[in-house]
Parts: sequence; C-alpha cells; structure tokens
Amino acid sequence: MKLQNINLENNLKTFTNFAENHSNEIPYSLTLDFKKHKGHIVFSGLVHGNETGSLPAIIRIIQDLLSKKISYGGKISFFLGNIPAAQQNVRFIEMDLNRSFGESAATNTTIEAKRARELTPLLQQADVYYDFHQTIMPCLRPFYIFEMDFQSYYWARSTGIANTYVTRKKGAAFSNLGMCTDEYVRSLQKVGITIELGEKGFQKDAELYAYLIMKRAIKNMDLVYLHNCSIKKLAHKNEDFEFMQIKYKEKFDHPNKRLHQGFSNFKFIDKNDSIGFDGNNKPLIAPLSGNLLFPKYPPRDENNQAKSPLPGELYVIAQKMNFHPLKWLSAYKSRENPSRTPNSK
Repeated sequence: MKLQNINLENNLKTFTNFAENHSNEIPYSLTLDFKKHKGHIVFSGLVHGNETGSLPAIIRIIQDLLSKKISYGGKISFFLGNIPAAQQNVRFIEMDLNRSFGESAATNTTIEAKRARELTPLLQQADVYYDFHQTIMPCLRPFYIFEMDFQSYYWARSTGIANTYVTRKKGAAFSNLGMCTDEYVRSLQKVGITIELGEKGFQKDAELYAYLIMKRAIKNMDLVYLHNCSIKKLAHKNEDFEFMQIKYKEKFDHPNKRLHQGFSNFKFIDKNDSIGFDGNNKPLIAPLSGNLLFPKYPPRDENNQAKSPLPGELYVIAQKMNFHPLKWLSAYKSRENPSRTPNSK
C-alpha cells in the first residue's frame, strides 16, 4: 500500500474514533461544545478528495481541544468532505463537491450532491466557517480566495498566515458549475472563508498552515463571542493582504485543449505568450499578462483527449489590484443579499 494511502487510512481511523465519541449525526463529522458562549466555528477538509494536507492538522487540533492544551469556550465542528474520492486519491467521483451546494444541486443524484445535502444543516449552523483546500499543481505561497465580504475579510485578516487574498466582487460566483461551501455560508449572511494551503496531498507546510489558522481562529472566536472584542479591531492588528483579482478564465470547452507542462500557481505569464494548445491544436495564447492560477492537467487517453468530466476552466489569470477591494462594497451597503451572478472575467 502506498504511503499516501497508509497516511489517509490512519488519519481517517483516528478522526472516526473521535467522531464516534462526539457525534453530530453527520457522517465523518463531529462537534464539541464547551458551553461558555454561543459562537459556532466550523472547519472542513477533504472537500476535494486528494487535498489531504489539512487532515493531520484537524486531528491535532481536536486532540489539543480535548486535552485542554488549547482552550475554547464555544461550539466547534469539523467535517471531512469527500471520503470516497479521498480513498481513490482523486478530486471527486461524479461531480465537484465544492460546486454542489445551494439550489442548483438540490435534486442532483450524484455521490457529491448527496453528501452536500448531508452537510448543509451543519453549514447552516456555522457562525464562522473555514474551508481548507490545496491546488492541483505546485503553489508558490498559501492564499485566501473568496468574494469580498466585510466580515469574512476581517476574519481572514485577523487569522493571517497567508498574505495573499485573491478576491472578486460581492455576488460574483467562483465557478459557473455551482456553489462552493464558503459561498453557501456567506449566502446565509455568515462568515465563509476558503484557504489554499499549497500543493495537494500530505504536505508538512499545509499541515502547519492549517493548524496555525485554526488555532488563531479559535482564539478569535473567544475574543469576539466571550469577550465582545471587535473582529475589525483584531484584523487591524495584522498587516493587510496583497490583493489580487481574477481577470480572465479560460473555459475547458474541448477535450483536446491543454496547457504546456510545468505551470505552477502564481507563475507570471505575459500577454501573447504561447501557453498550450486550443481545441484545434493551434497555439493557445495568453490574452493578458498576470499570474496564472489553477492550471489543470486532467488524465488523457491515447489520443491526448482529456477524460470526462472536464473541469470548468483550464486556467485563470489573476492580477494585482491597485485599489482596496473594500471599495466594492459601498454599492452593497443597502443590499442584504445581492444577487449571485457568474464571474465572467
């Protein structure tokens, strides 16, 4: 058995043992309630099955909470998203779990849609939610990625660890394929945050980042919910982010479309660079300069055709912002729940 599988099975067994003693009746999930305040924070890992880096950190945090090494006064929950995909070391089985929340997937019969419906009641209970992810390809640094939202931004900044925040206008969807976990929580007017910890798999850096983020977020929950501290003031104790905005998305609309090998996240590319091939085997040209994110290299058949289902995008390009994205929110002050529209850029 490969080391990846051994690590996974050992960690899943440990998590399952904790879950049996602290069940919230949702499979591969548990809740601890220390009953000193009503704040409820939720952490998740393995929403994509091969993004296992946060799993050891989640187990370590649970152990530290139970042993009182870390003190906390409220309610805290943990869930592991896509266990069947994790056991096959793939991103998902039938559809992306992180596109399976909200109304669009309410009646879908896939494994992932059923899992999303299992998890929805827990997400509805969350006051603050952190979702740990990893990129498919190597990543030069960890980063936050979610739409600009007052409270979610302040919570992310107060937590720190990652210094880069890839954001978008409020109401703009991350993907046209469906709603992500953090988007669903924000649609309920709660705090929803996604963090990319680095390259997929069991990685020491990812484990450390996830552990420190959870430890800081737990401390902040007590400060806010037990001691009435302002999350905005806590956020301002840390340096602000480097802000980036996704300015272009290349649709993965043909199985022959492909990138040149070796692109990593945040690799800078220049406008008009040849970065791969389009559906007709002609050069795929970068439409603008910026940092390439989420390059996809799916399995291919003997004819070099990507196997279905195709991801929504082949890659995206992000650029540094020359203004603070909080300026976007001035137009939304009088709108409690702005319409969620696909981000076409």
